[in-house]
Amino acid sequence: MRAAAHIAAGLLCGALTLSASAKAEDADISPVQLVSNLQNAQGEIALGNLAAYAAQPKMLRDISEALTAEKPEVWQNPHNARAAVVYVLSGGQPRIITRILDSGNFPKGDENLMRGALAYVLGHQAEAQKLLADIDPKSLDLSLGGQVAFVQSILLTTTETKRAVALLDLARLLMPGGLVEEAALRREVFVAGDIARDADRFMALAGQYLNRFPKSPFADNFVKSFVATAVRLRLDEEVANFPKLEAMTESLRRDDRRALFLTIARAALVDGNIAMTDVAASAALTIADADSPDEARGKLYQAAVRTLTDQYDAGVAQLQVIDSKKLPTNDAALLAAARTVARHVREKTASSAGAEPAPIPGAKEDSAAATIHLAEAALAKAQHPEGEGVR
Repeated sequence: MRAAAHIAAGLLCGALTLSASAKAEDADISPVQLVSNLQNAQGEIALGNLAAYAAQPKMLRDISEALTAEKPEVWQNPHNARAAVVYVLSGGQPRIITRILDSGNFPKGDENLMRGALAYVLGHQAEAQKLLADIDPKSLDLSLGGQVAFVQSILLTTTETKRAVALLDLARLLMPGGLVEEAALRREVFVAGDIARDADRFMALAGQYLNRFPKSPFADNFVKSFVATAVRLRLDEEVANFPKLEAMTESLRRDDRRALFLTIARAALVDGNIAMTDVAASAALTIADADSPDEARGKLYQAAVRTLTDQYDAGVAQLQVIDSKKLPTNDAALLAAARTVARHVREKTASSAGAEPAPIPGAKEDSAAATIHLAEAALAKAQHPEGEGVR
């Protein structure tokens, strides 16, 4: 434990001596200690230690070399054999378990555990499920039990969703604060949203994740996936949901919150949701730097939908002053599309109503979808010019 604490302190100070800790010639470091060091480092990764994240591949390789060099009789010790399983389930080389199994030097009572873990990391899910089905994670050491519960959950997600969720909860309980909890919570968010279609639980779990692991190296992808799932759950259709989204992201860094609001605004725009686009873009603009690309994006999304409301003139004026060079390619195409659509908003003749915006060279599918939604809203606005808009 003192060795693990030493590694943690080193990671926090940026003195990553991970390679040295895994040298085979250091007889004082057992497989259990090596894997404990690895999990400690991964705990730092979950909290946002980018140095630890960058050092992890080399640490995994060094531990692989150290474990490979161990004498065969070492693996007769159940603690060492199970440490090898933890190592492999933590991203290590599966050949470590293959060598141990081939040698015959391992506790026979752990054969299903070892073969099941090996089958899982090699992608043989049916075999892994069969081998691991009768293993109770609570009967194992916490570090291994959390890993096994997480794996069992993945194997059961499509067939026994409720049990899979319970196993994710168990994994989080057994291994709090590290990558296992981070991964289990991140996965449970999307099981709740995409499989169970439970919007309330999806939002609650996402709030937990953003509060516990806002600096995780996987948080950026989490936010993108969160927005995509929120759209699939139609959470972006009700402006009343936005204060909840704001509240659950208060712990995020300013840049991350702005990115989230912009992603929501763009997704709502592509989906044709005028009210949510406006409120999300407005929120992003309150924390955007002047003359920045993010400010240009926020103004684009805001102006595009306001041209379809009683703020038409202000929206058109704003579209005209946005510098397309500050926008990513897709948004530059969207700006051109929005300007084209805006010209049709107040045209009332049948021929004008049937016209479609000119195709935008290089526009991808989401830009085209947004153009179609904008055009449809423009036609509706032309036919009902006194309709309510964004206030």
